[in-house]
Amino acid sequence: MWIGLTGGIATGKSAAKKQFEGLGIPVIDADELAHQVMQPGQVGYQQVVSYFGTNVVSQSGDLNRSALAEIIFKSIDEKEKLESIIHPLVQAEVQKQKAYHQKIGTPICMYDVPLLFEKKLEKQFDRVILIWCDPQTQRARLKARNQLTDEQVSDRIRAQMPLSDKLPLVQHCIDNSTTYESLHLQVKTLVEKLKKTVSL
Repeated sequence: MWIGLTGGIATGKSAAKKQFEGLGIPVIDADELAHQVMQPGQVGYQQVVSYFGTNVVSQSGDLNRSALAEIIFKSIDEKEKLESIIHPLVQAEVQKQKAYHQKIGTPICMYDVPLLFEKKLEKQFDRVILIWCDPQTQRARLKARNQLTDEQVSDRIRAQMPLSDKLPLVQHCIDNSTTYESLHLQVKTLVEKLKKTVSL
């Protein structure tokens, strides 16, 4: 079973991913793959620097992700340009990893992808899981985690499809507005349900 795992910025998708992995479900991570393709020497890195310029390169030679974020969260066109560079490279690697899991007979495999609906990927999955939290909690987490201003928080949330629009499109929703224990219980219950479905 091929499952899409998505959410919104600061809804706790990374915490949910760890929970799924801890219960034996392999999760392919789009953000991790995006970091890999943008490492110095990689094609993605070269294309990003070629387009955005050396002002997005740090003194160490790595991409200055903060500088890049300030550019793309202020401009839809620039955000779409960055995604057009990274997305095909990430998708190619995802297909390799998916094929591997199919070959070895992995019963359930997840793809953790923040922009699942924005990139219209939902039709490729058997199921989609949304990690949701209430808007106030989302803003508070994002502001505290990244030490952002209210304006920067709004820019980052506005850059993604609203959670309220994603909710009707998914088969499963996990509410991560409260405690880690609540998250664990919901993930555990869902994994048990999915395993029963696969074994039918």
